[in-house]
Amino acid sequence: MGTSSNGNGTGTSDSVKVLTFGLEGTQYCVEAESTASVLEVADGTSLADADDLWNAGTITVAGELVRVVDLPRIVGSSSRSSARVDEPKLLVFSVTDDDGRYYGWLVDDVDVTRTVRTASLEAPRLDTSHVKGRLDIGGEEVLWLDQRAIHA
Repeated sequence: MGTSSNGNGTGTSDSVKVLTFGLEGTQYCVEAESTASVLEVADGTSLADADDLWNAGTITVAGELVRVVDLPRIVGSSSRSSARVDEPKLLVFSVTDDDGRYYGWLVDDVDVTRTVRTASLEAPRLDTSHVKGRLDIGGEEVLWLDQRAIHA
């Protein structure tokens, strides 16, 4: 899988590209450079029943192991993750855990990358280590998740 970067950085330190995605009707984003790929989830039945939300299972993609984080059950209210939507996605990150597995988050849908000004980041409404803050993107509130904190 390797590190993903499209080489089209903005060249300024006050803006960054983020990848937006949806989860239970809420929009989220992460730094685009931290992601490696987006995959379709064909059958998430075994993932939906996992006891450990932070390690809901491991899948193999192109010979690489991906540790699945059940994000809907961590940040949302779902008791079952992949069964909530018809075509869940797996957002795969370019970093690995101590066992060499890439991190992958179950999400409802993935949107596009957007360049945002870091100065426009507002404090989160709730005190949590997983949320960097809030952004207004196209008139919609988007929560910026801290993938490093989630992977810790």
